Amino acid sequence: MIAMLLAAALAVTPKGAVVAHDHVIEIPNVWRANGVANPSLVVANDVQAATIDPLANEVAITDLATGKTIIRKTGETPIDALFLGRELYILNRDSRTLQHGNEIVDVAADPAYLRASRNRLYVYSRLEGVLQEIGTGRTLKLDPFASDMQLDVHYAYLTYPRAGKLIVVDLAKLRPFGEQKIGAVPISVAVMGRTIAIADPSAKKIWMIEGGQSFGQAVARGFLRGLLGLGLYRNRNSEFPSGIDRVVARGSSWIAYDSSTGTIYRAGKPVAQSIAPHAFALTGDGVVWWDDKALRLQKLTVVQHD
Repeated sequence: MIAMLLAAALAVTPKGAVVAHDHVIEIPNVWRANGVANPSLVVANDVQAATIDPLANEVAITDLATGKTIIRKTGETPIDALFLGRELYILNRDSRTLQHGNEIVDVAADPAYLRASRNRLYVYSRLEGVLQEIGTGRTLKLDPFASDMQLDVHYAYLTYPRAGKLIVVDLAKLRPFGEQKIGAVPISVAVMGRTIAIADPSAKKIWMIEGGQSFGQAVARGFLRGLLGLGLYRNRNSEFPSGIDRVVARGSSWIAYDSSTGTIYRAGKPVAQSIAPHAFALTGDGVVWWDDKALRLQKLTVVQHD
């Protein structure tokens, strides 16, 4: 991966797209403030944005209305974060902690993913394959080294590229629901209602599991179809030109991403290249991304969803 792909991060907010890059955080043409040196992720709610720097162990917390920014220290190597309502939570990999203001919660070794469902937080740690429900003490031992985890209201979905499978967890009972063989190397998962999309860079495809019933019922029935190319967009090409390893969903729209080249794909076609892994997002009417070469925000507007 080109080093420049690590230079920016972006989040879509009600005030506009917030971009962090090179000691700067801004809503272009609205306000501009001092930020962190190595932004890897921006998360936001309706009033604040938080930008994490895993190299300096810092987070920049920014008021969306004014751009006023405060930089604070985090635990060792912050790698994920989210807002639960107005509350910011930061997952620190090397210190093995979940940070919320001055409150620190210990988590298992090699924590990788912080997700929320039904106003509860979940942390998956790769080394031991532990899924923790924060605040209740409930834990579940799963297979280690999942490459991604996403949640909906009822289930957690974890991809395992080595085993070529998707594991499904019932969140209410916090126990395994089942697993499904998916493609060759399933590495990323996205959830949109009853539709589950999985990126498989080895097959250069997006796979999708869907059904008229709940996803759990669809898994039980084994209803799986592999979409051709970016079949989510009704494109009939059998393959992408490169191995896509991420799929992102918002509303009824989907996009795919190849981290080796930083290429964003929409409707089976490349939209932009050399884009950092967190420097793009879906909006209500298209795709927005930060062009590091031109130092400007770019947008592709789509009138109707695919």
